[in-house]
Amino acid sequence: MSNSEENRLDRLESLAENTLTELQEIKLGLQEIRLGLQEIKLGLQETNQGLKETRAIANSNAKSIEALTNSLAESKKEWEKDRRGLYQLLGQLTRSMSDFYEVQSDFYNRFDKEERQSRMVEILDRYFPPENPANS
Repeated sequence: MSNSEENRLDRLESLAENTLTELQEIKLGLQEIRLGLQEIKLGLQETNQGLKETRAIANSNAKSIEALTNSLAESKKEWEKDRRGLYQLLGQLTRSMSDFYEVQSDFYNRFDKEERQSRMVEILDRYFPPENPANS
């Protein structure tokens, strides 16, 4: 072999070694990229799982809020009903008190009239004693 052929073979060998080294580096880089992609994939799976859990919690919270809203509306209706009932009872109590005071007033007026009549009879009896039919 000639010198130039040897040089050429050396250069080709060197080029092949460099290419192999670069290919190995590229292969290592690709493996690192694959590992990184796997980590990203795992991270995305965890994120998706977290999103599912968050959605489940949000749905649960929405149901709880809806139930509380319905319960509040029901409580408000009951409160309104109780309030109307209370006002009706207060109205009945007021009427009953009015009737009581009216009866009490009538009683005292009658009592006062009977007392005055009794006193007038006493006074009349003192000044005009009743005639005794046996003495006539």
